[in-house]
Amino acid sequence: MSLHSDLTIDASKFKPEAISESTRKMNDGLMQLTKGDASWWEVGPAKYREMRRTGKTALPKPVFLDSAETISVPSREEGRDIPCRLVKPDAEGQVKAIYLHAHAGGWTLMSEDTQDPLLKAIANAATVAVISVGYRLAPEHPFPQGAEDCFDAAEWLIEHSESKFGASFQFVGGESAGGHLAMLTALYLLKHKPSFKLSGLVLNFGAFDLSFLPQVYNYKTPHVLILDRETMEHFAEAVWPGLSAVQRRDPSISPFYENLRGLELPPALFTCGTEDCLLDDSVMMATKWQMSGGDAILKIFPGAPHGFILFPPDASENAKEGLAILGEFLRDRIGGDGK
Repeated sequence: MSLHSDLTIDASKFKPEAISESTRKMNDGLMQLTKGDASWWEVGPAKYREMRRTGKTALPKPVFLDSAETISVPSREEGRDIPCRLVKPDAEGQVKAIYLHAHAGGWTLMSEDTQDPLLKAIANAATVAVISVGYRLAPEHPFPQGAEDCFDAAEWLIEHSESKFGASFQFVGGESAGGHLAMLTALYLLKHKPSFKLSGLVLNFGAFDLSFLPQVYNYKTPHVLILDRETMEHFAEAVWPGLSAVQRRDPSISPFYENLRGLELPPALFTCGTEDCLLDDSVMMATKWQMSGGDAILKIFPGAPHGFILFPPDASENAKEGLAILGEFLRDRIGGDGK
């Protein structure tokens, strides 16, 4: 054939035969493990957070590292600080950059200290200090309160990262809802701090269209595999109460609808598994990023479910590969544009 598409993608990654047997078994085990588990909207978000923190849900309780530190940064509101988690690499010596992190949890669950092992893996992979933002959670604090906490932490780091942590603020990243907040934070900085340049974004299985792209509606499994349409709808109602799907397409909510033309977009790494209802979000947002002049790397993981990079790397081949790719992305871009 003489014609070639101007847009190319490795279609083999999406074929069922690309999924390894170990990944299939892990997915089946996850569905069985969580089958019949109480949903957060049934027991209430506050109670579910405590259940999750103490290991009273089907999933293991979080691992809290003794080496992690609890710090705070000022918010835009006088007298209110934002709690944060600081995780440094194990290697002695000066860190090479500061990585601002937004945690997963559907904007309603988890906290800055519930992803310590992932933060440590990121820190060690590129000799960076990771600061995870304890942003305010819905429904107690609906949008934009949680996002504003991320914006405030980013602006504070621009001014104080060198003096407080001995390295420049260069990266923003997150998982799931945290990927969404990381994207919003980067866009906020592009508009409000145009002289500041990020070295990169790390966007793991983020949600970028909160009116939901087709995969959210079309993806179905015998039992819920981490995330599905019903869960997304409950998250959306908690964070943006009373807003219709069309109203949630506002670019301040759904960055997929943001006009990116003319913005100096930082390099971005998008990762997602094929067994994830948010797959379209990463594929489409990465494509739009490139169409708008940005450098976007999209990595697809056959059979990986939502949240895969949070799994123990010694038990998940996709988590192990995802962390290796994340580390390479950071190491290649440290010092590239951040200042």
